[in-house]
Amino acid sequence: MRLTMLCARDGEDAAKEWARAAVQLYRQSLANPGHFASQSDWKPRFELSVRELATFAEQGTIVNGIP
Repeated sequence: MRLTMLCARDGEDAAKEWARAAVQLYRQSLANPGHFASQSDWKPRFELSVRELATFAEQGTIVNGIP
């Protein structure tokens, strides 16, 4: 939903840049043992978001209408 809104408001290129930045931030969070994203109950959600955002950043495809 956020990517759809960003595409409509700012254009696909800007949405792809946001997705790339979010991927970097999420990967850093996953690698940090002190961050909740690295905890077992949150890690799969962040990993899924990373895959979906990376797909959008590379292909412009919003996977499953998420995120």
